[in-house]
Amino acid sequence: MTTSANVAQLYTDLVADLVPYFMNATLLPNSALIRNSINMVGEMGGTVRFPVMNAYTNAADVAEGGSIGNSSNFIPTNVNIALQKRGVGSDVTLEALSDGGYDLVYRSTLQRLGGGLAQATDLAGMLIAANGFDPDTAGNNADVGTASTANTSTVNLIFSPEALGYAVKDEGPMVETWYDVNTQTHQFRGSIRDGYAAINKKMGVRMTGLNAIGSEFGTGGSKIGFDISSVAKGTSLLRVQNSPTLDNGNFVAVIDPAAEFALNEQIALAGGSAAIGSLSDIGNQAFYDGLVGQAVGVAFFRSNNLPAADTTT
Repeated sequence: MTTSANVAQLYTDLVADLVPYFMNATLLPNSALIRNSINMVGEMGGTVRFPVMNAYTNAADVAEGGSIGNSSNFIPTNVNIALQKRGVGSDVTLEALSDGGYDLVYRSTLQRLGGGLAQATDLAGMLIAANGFDPDTAGNNADVGTASTANTSTVNLIFSPEALGYAVKDEGPMVETWYDVNTQTHQFRGSIRDGYAAINKKMGVRMTGLNAIGSEFGTGGSKIGFDISSVAKGTSLLRVQNSPTLDNGNFVAVIDPAAEFALNEQIALAGGSAAIGSLSDIGNQAFYDGLVGQAVGVAFFRSNNLPAADTTT
C-alpha cells in the first residue's frame, strides 16, 4: 500500500475543501432562497418535520369591555423531509498522481466530487419543487406557460423563499478514501444526506415552456410557451397567497437558458431593462453567478438543473 505524502495531503485538502466547494456550487441550499433550513448536526434519525402555519383570522371589532375571544389559534400541520443519501466517486491512478501534478489532480478530484454532489442536490430540489408547487390547485405542471409532458420543455419555477424546506445531515458532504492495490488506484468517495420538501405548496408557481434556444420568437408573439406577462401572472398568484418575498421585495424565479434568452429578448424589444439591483450580502458563488436580473417582481436565477417536463408529475 502506498504511503505517499502527496496522497495524504490530497485527502486532507479534500476533507477541508469539499464542504465550502459544495456550498458555493449549489443554488438552492441558500438561506436567501430557502429560509426553512435545518442542519441536523448530532441529531438522531433521518427524517425532519417542519410545522406549517395555518391561516390566521382577521381581528374583529370589539366593544369596550367586550370579550376578544380566542378564534385564531396556531394549529400547524406538518411536512416531513426524508433525508436521501447521494454519492459520487473519483479514482486517481498512481500514474495520474505521479504524472499530472498535485495541483491538477487536486482540482480535478475536488470538482468531480463537489460538483457531482452539488448538481445532484440542486436537481433533486428543483424536481421536488416542480412536483409540489400548486397555487391554483389545478394539479398540473404548468400554472403559467404551456403545459407539456415532453423532454423538449422545461418546468421553470417562481416561488417565495418560504415555499421550500431543506435539511442536511451533519456538516454537509463527506469524503473517504482507500487504496486498491490490484488496480493501483486511490479511490475517493464523496457523499451527502439531505432532502427537500414543498412546505407551502401555494407559494410556488410552475412556468413550463420550450427549452430550445433561438426558436422563441416569431410572427404573432412568443413561441416558447410563455412571456414576461406569464411571469407577472405568476407573481400575482403568489401575492394572492400573501407569500413572503426576498429582502428586496422580489420573488425567486429559477429559469433555464432558453427562458433567459426569451425574456431578455422581449424586454429588450420593449425598450426596457432587467438590470440587477443591489444585492444582499447573503449568498454563495452560485447565487451571484446565477443571478441574471430582476423584473416584474422577481429576481431571475439561471440554472441548468431544472427538470424537463417529462420527468414531472
